[in-house]
Amino acid sequence: MDKEFVISYLKTRNYWWQTREVSPADKGVVRHEYIEKIRTIEKLERIVCLSGIRRSGKTTILYQYIDHLLKNVDTEPQKVVYVKVDDLLGKIDSIHDILNIYHELTGINPVEENVCILLDEIHVQKEWQRQLKYYLDVHAKCRFVVSGSSKTLLYKDASESLAGRIRFIDVFPLTFKEFLLFNGITLPEETTQVGIDNFKQIERAYFAVIAQKEQLLYLLNQYFDIGGYPEWFKIKDMGQWRRVLVDDYFSLILFRDIVSVFRVKDPLLLEKLVREIAVFSTNRFSYRGLSERLGVDRETLKLYLYYLRSSMLISIADVYTYAKKAVEKREKKLFFCEEGLRRALTLDRDEGKSAENVVAWHLTKRGYCSKVFFVPYYWKNKYEVDFIYDDSMCVLPVEVKYREHPVAADTRGLVEFMHAFNVNLGIIVTKDVLKKEIIATGKEIIFIPLWLFLLLL
Repeated sequence: MDKEFVISYLKTRNYWWQTREVSPADKGVVRHEYIEKIRTIEKLERIVCLSGIRRSGKTTILYQYIDHLLKNVDTEPQKVVYVKVDDLLGKIDSIHDILNIYHELTGINPVEENVCILLDEIHVQKEWQRQLKYYLDVHAKCRFVVSGSSKTLLYKDASESLAGRIRFIDVFPLTFKEFLLFNGITLPEETTQVGIDNFKQIERAYFAVIAQKEQLLYLLNQYFDIGGYPEWFKIKDMGQWRRVLVDDYFSLILFRDIVSVFRVKDPLLLEKLVREIAVFSTNRFSYRGLSERLGVDRETLKLYLYYLRSSMLISIADVYTYAKKAVEKREKKLFFCEEGLRRALTLDRDEGKSAENVVAWHLTKRGYCSKVFFVPYYWKNKYEVDFIYDDSMCVLPVEVKYREHPVAADTRGLVEFMHAFNVNLGIIVTKDVLKKEIIATGKEIIFIPLWLFLLLL
């Protein structure tokens, strides 16, 4: 252990011990949704774990939570400790070293006093779950907020020692609504807490925001190109941004969060697979067809897809059916979870594909917020439905037809699905049409413009 390095690191990193505030550069634009989730979980006396794709904003959210503690909870600055664990690799043997040195440095014993300890990128520390378990077992008064980039790996580690004692919060890149907030756009109150199954509320939100429509459309097209990584707002140069996405973000996600963590045997094959998915995002695939196209056996393909999905780089939708045993044999559907990165990798500017991809991951985010192990679905029989949202509370089929004038044929998949599963509502996401159609007694389809639909999720 390099004790002197750790002492210097704690003093430098935790500058609010002296200034009593978090700098605006570290805090950024507050993402209130995540701060409220942390506050809710901390009341349950659980470890809070932020998980999500690299650069989605986890570190900034930790700083925002520190700012919240300093401003709103009357917390002594020295009782808030932040460590980016990968900064201390090779300098410490365990998390115990951090807390012991902190105790010696400040005179505050985290076992006996209410100290908030924030450990960023905790998954790089071996046996982290056992080390945190020690503090829970001795009923230490300190509490932990941690983060990591591999959701599945974090779940696996935590299940060994922390079952029932840790709660996960999935952190995503900026939604379109957050993207507007970061651009300084204020939305009317009517756009909040709108039920996407309530046409009157949707219509009220539409008329409340219609004066901003042209600006919203401009920013939506920008969102397609840029994506949801918050760092864009520091760079704001499209040419440089594409290089950052491909050279930095893609490489870090692929090689640090997937190849190194899962010890991938063939990194070049994994990269080839990711680029293939970026091109064919929103399309159906079979394991057999994709394995033949890539020249790889099916079991290796399934394993690599599992790695990509666990790192939240892609999502895979199964066909929706009551016969779960039949799912494995049916084609699946691929979605690339970050549209800006997908466009940077492919230079594909197909608006229809972008619209479907963005809708899919917004719905997936919504699903994860309501159900820990949310599974996206699609429907395929005679006709197809792009996305089936099922969070155990409701089943909602969503079809994306990103054009000016949807035609009658666009509803066929929804109608087929609604009759097959006795569902009363379907949604068609359009380019600029808002209306409701009654297709049968008690069954209706709502047409919603994409720019509005994303604000309501």
